[in-house]
Amino acid sequence: MTRREFMDEMGSLLSELPDKERLDIMADYTEHFLMGIQEGKNEHEIAEALGSPKLLARELLAGYRINQAQSNASVGNMTRAIVATVSLGFFNLIFVLGPFLALIGVLISCYCVAVTLLAAPLGMVVQYGIPTVSQERLFLLFGSLASVGLGGMLIIGLLRLTRWMYRQFLRYLQFNVQMIRGK
Repeated sequence: MTRREFMDEMGSLLSELPDKERLDIMADYTEHFLMGIQEGKNEHEIAEALGSPKLLARELLAGYRINQAQSNASVGNMTRAIVATVSLGFFNLIFVLGPFLALIGVLISCYCVAVTLLAAPLGMVVQYGIPTVSQERLFLLFGSLASVGLGGMLIIGLLRLTRWMYRQFLRYLQFNVQMIRGK
C-alpha cells in the first residue's frame, strides 16, 4: 500500500471527526511516512509497520468518542463511545456491551423503585381520601411520609451513583481501548 492509498483510506475512515482533529491525525501519519523514508524504508514497508488503516481509524474514533463523553456527559455521547469501542472486535461485544447493559438494567430498576416510593402516598390519598384523625389513618399518613422520604433519599443516592458509574465506565472503556492497542 502506498502512502497516498494509506492516507486516502485513513482520511475517509476518519470523516466522522471534526476537521481539526482529522487534519492533526493525518499530519501525524504523514510525518510517520516522511520519517520512515528518511530512514531508508519504502512506502510499502512503512504502511505495513503502521498497520491496517481500518483498525487504526477504529481505535482513533473510539478514543475520540471516549474523550467526547468525558468532556460532555450525556447518554448520546456514552452510547457513541460504547459503539465505537464495541466496533474494535468481538471481544468487546462481550466485555463492554454485556456489563453496560447489566448496569443499565439495575439502575433502571432502582429508579423505578424510587419513583414508586414517591408515588405510593399519592395512591393512598386517592384511595382513602384525606386522612381524618384515627389511629389507622395516622399510621397510613406516617407510612406515606416515610415512603416519600425514602424515595427522595433513594433518588438523590441514585443520581450520585449514576454520575459515579458514568465516570467509572468511561475509565473502563479507556482501559479496554488501551488493552486492544497493546499498551
